Amino acid sequence: MKLVLFSSLLYLVVSSPVSPSCKIVDNVLQDQERSIEVECGEEVRFSVNLQDKNGVSTLDVTGQKASGQTTRFLTVTHHVTNEGTHEVPSMTLTLNGKQFDVKDASSAEEEAVAIESLLENPDFSLFPVAARLIHDELKLPGWTSPSVMFLYRLAMSLSDHPQLSHSLTFFDTVDPALYDYHGEAPSKECKLNGESLPDVEAHIANNCIGTCGPKCNPCWEWVCGDCCVHTGCRRHDEFCRGSLGKFHKDCVSFRGVLWDTITDTPYDC
Repeated sequence: MKLVLFSSLLYLVVSSPVSPSCKIVDNVLQDQERSIEVECGEEVRFSVNLQDKNGVSTLDVTGQKASGQTTRFLTVTHHVTNEGTHEVPSMTLTLNGKQFDVKDASSAEEEAVAIESLLENPDFSLFPVAARLIHDELKLPGWTSPSVMFLYRLAMSLSDHPQLSHSLTFFDTVDPALYDYHGEAPSKECKLNGESLPDVEAHIANNCIGTCGPKCNPCWEWVCGDCCVHTGCRRHDEFCRGSLGKFHKDCVSFRGVLWDTITDTPYDC
């Protein structure tokens, strides 16, 4: 009990609101399409378009500077086609006007170069902050909307990326919500395929592998509905926390972030 209380107090002292400089200025839902505007000080205004309609899910992120200059940062499109009795999912990622098929291994290197260019754009550096704000304030469930899941997964992967200057990870603290879902007598139940671990301290010592979020803080509860261990989040960690870390080929190209290259399916919980 003392450890949980200490962790909670330390979390409050060390962490701060997701971003004092960003705020949601517009949020419109119409005909299965949601448009969100996030203003980050005088630096950039993000436009996030989320659409799940007619079997097609799309995430589109653009940014506008005070000068009026607009940049389309990225677009993720996922759809399913029927081939006989089978459903075949596919996904494309558009960067700098170039469209990449995430299942096409031959373009992975070119895609990684395009992503590196995106991460070097200072106007994009606050994207993880804007996405976390959407997560915290709008509480959109990722497990019911592929486009929202794409937003969260990209932001989680980038929230502690070494090439971005704005980190959302507090390495020396533990999200107290973890104690609600793990331990010998957790107070909350896991959802979907979530797994509760009896030894929460061992889980923390292992950097919370499989919990949705970067390491142990913060937990992204609205990805899969809790702070439990999930198959999709565990697979992502295998791609992005190994010996190569963020520079693993399936992490640096976003393929292991948006698409499970082992099971050949888009990520879910």
